Amino acid sequence: MNKPMTLLLALPWLCATAWADPALTVTNAGRPAAATLKVKSSLVPTFDVYQKKVVKGKVEVYKVKNIPVLDLGEERMVQAATLSPLRLPASVEVKTTEVRRHQPVDPMLVPIAPYNVVVNGPKQVTDAEAFKKIPDIKVLNPVADPVTNDPKVNLVKMDEMKPNDYKLLQAMIFLEIQKNYELAMGLFAELMDDPDHRIEALYNYAQTAKGMGLNSEFREYMIQVAKETKSKEWQQRATEALVKNINTLEHSDIALIDPLVAKYELDVTKNDDYQLTRAKYYSEVGQLGQVEDALIYISETSPRYPDALLLSALLSYRQGKVDDAVINLEKLMQITDGDKSSQIRSVGALTLARMQFQKSQYKDAFQSYLKVDKSNPLWLQAMIESAWTQILGEDYEGAAGNMFSLHTDFFKNAFAPESYVVRTVGYLNLCQYGDGAQVLNEMRQKYSPWKKKLEAYNTSHKDSLAYYDTVKSWIKNSDLKEVDGLPRSFIVELARHPAYMSVQKQINNYEDEIGRFNKIALTLVKMERDLLNKQNAANKELLNAKKGIKGDSPSESVADAVQLAEKKLLSYRIQYHIANKARNSIKNLRMKGIARIEKEKDVLRTAASKTLQSRFGEMLASLNKVLDQNDVLQYELYSGAGEHIRYQMAGGDVNDKERPELKVAKEKSLNWKFKGEIWEDEVGHYRSSLKNVCPQESSVAGLSGQ
Repeated sequence: MNKPMTLLLALPWLCATAWADPALTVTNAGRPAAATLKVKSSLVPTFDVYQKKVVKGKVEVYKVKNIPVLDLGEERMVQAATLSPLRLPASVEVKTTEVRRHQPVDPMLVPIAPYNVVVNGPKQVTDAEAFKKIPDIKVLNPVADPVTNDPKVNLVKMDEMKPNDYKLLQAMIFLEIQKNYELAMGLFAELMDDPDHRIEALYNYAQTAKGMGLNSEFREYMIQVAKETKSKEWQQRATEALVKNINTLEHSDIALIDPLVAKYELDVTKNDDYQLTRAKYYSEVGQLGQVEDALIYISETSPRYPDALLLSALLSYRQGKVDDAVINLEKLMQITDGDKSSQIRSVGALTLARMQFQKSQYKDAFQSYLKVDKSNPLWLQAMIESAWTQILGEDYEGAAGNMFSLHTDFFKNAFAPESYVVRTVGYLNLCQYGDGAQVLNEMRQKYSPWKKKLEAYNTSHKDSLAYYDTVKSWIKNSDLKEVDGLPRSFIVELARHPAYMSVQKQINNYEDEIGRFNKIALTLVKMERDLLNKQNAANKELLNAKKGIKGDSPSESVADAVQLAEKKLLSYRIQYHIANKARNSIKNLRMKGIARIEKEKDVLRTAASKTLQSRFGEMLASLNKVLDQNDVLQYELYSGAGEHIRYQMAGGDVNDKERPELKVAKEKSLNWKFKGEIWEDEVGHYRSSLKNVCPQESSVAGLSGQ
């Protein structure tokens, strides 16, 4: 039918006026939750089940078992409002037009062109030969269905963390993550009183002390863990810590550590410091086999290899293998050639020279003595011994020249009475009797008054601590020419001996450790002051953040700012509380540690005093011996001078025999005819220009009693 139609359309937008009135009305505005409850950003009130309380000055966390009646407030209430009847507009008549239609076409009457494409035969994809090349594939073994067992789940009671567990966790965070050793030490000090956490607290307290440079405190408490604990795990961990920090321990600690290393089969073959300490300890107690066992693990590429060579040389010497000892020391000289001022090189050179002297290899010994560095305390002794080497090698000019250099103003503060004897013996063998007599006179004028002062001091100071106090007084004021009646040069030589210096170095380390202990309290006080300032700043930040809260629904950014400020404030308050408690808890440990250090210092001070007293006796005996030889040498000089005069009066010829000269290269050798300026770097290279005027076939004199 091709008739026009009339449609009535109800348009939605025409009905918009039906909802103009509010659909809900508020019957109750509601009430907010109590101020004691926290409100999330979603305006939902919450209650903390885990809360904190202060018990005997300590903050403890507890779980609220009986939750009280909570004032959660009231929500807003609404109800549907009465709607007025809908007011719809009148319908509008819409006129439509007729749609034009196409006549249908019968598909059978549509002409189709015939399909005349020629189809080729089937394409050959493969052939019989290809099938022959296909490899045979074995049938896979059948896979059995997996056998599963029913899981057996055993319920285990889970222990809740206690307050001290939280405290331990907090201390470990300070120690391992933040490296805040002062706060960590305070917490570990508190946990030492808890039997359940004592061993772990002792172990970590020792590690904290090591981080603060309190090496003796680390040694004291880590050894305590290794001795006290019955737990194999903690004993092994303590042993590993002691092995790792072996340089902070004493040689005698190897007696405790070595059996524990064997017990837990720890691999220490690559720890050169530990092996070297083992070698030193077993060398001190005379277990030479253990020394050799320790040194074998130190490779040639190790920084400790020079020390190992020196110990190996001393081991060979004690076993009577002098040649092996010399080889090790010569190798030590080669590998330390790039660091000529090192202590190990100077000690090795002096040891090598003495072994070569013992084997009558005077030329080699002289060259080895020259390798002792001039800044080393052993240098002066090495020069005197090298001069004796020249005497026995018949290089009298060299011996006299080098000893003359020690008698100039450059060395006026040196204590070397034996050098006068060596110089006199050199002149005596050159038949320069007048110069020899002059040297003896200089020695007598310089050292005879010293002898009286030394004997008076030795008589009036029977207590060994007096020797230590004398040296200490001079060190405080090194400009003094005399202290307690002892000349300055004598005190310098007395105090520069390695036996005393090594003990004094440990005493100085203890003094530094006491200073670090006292610094802990000052650091904690400063930390408390800084944390108070940070709390004030956090409070201001919190107040500013809360000012941004408007209405009951704050924005997400404002809520985040308030939450961040609250976290900062809480963090600073906790840190302040810990710092304040740490200062009090460390106080007892600090006093205990300082008392222990002072006690160990007294032991070391006593050892140093006895070393100084023994050294004083040796130096006094050496001076007495030198002065006693003065008369003998004077007799030799006068006797030789008389015979020499008679020989010359009889027409005797001067000895023109060529003698070996123990000296360095010609361009470094100096002759002198007057008391000119002496350069330190040339000492050891001087030669006397005096000629040998002795009769032929003259024997070496003046060596009896040397």
